Amino acid sequence: MTKNTIVEKVVDETVDTLIDSLDELTVDYMYEYGNYTESNTRFALDKQVYEKLIVKELYNRLMSGKIK
Repeated sequence: MTKNTIVEKVVDETVDTLIDSLDELTVDYMYEYGNYTESNTRFALDKQVYEKLIVKELYNRLMSGKIK
């Protein structure tokens, strides 16, 4: 493997893992803190909103230097 291929693989796998973790944690916290008893249409729509807000907050923290 070339150095670029290794870098691309590491970045790709890490991003995939972060996305999977984001999905799992969002669902866990929605059930823990929200008024959800089942995964229905409302849950799915709310989850989409939460995920966009989470990504926006991550971006803001990265750009502000809070995450190094």
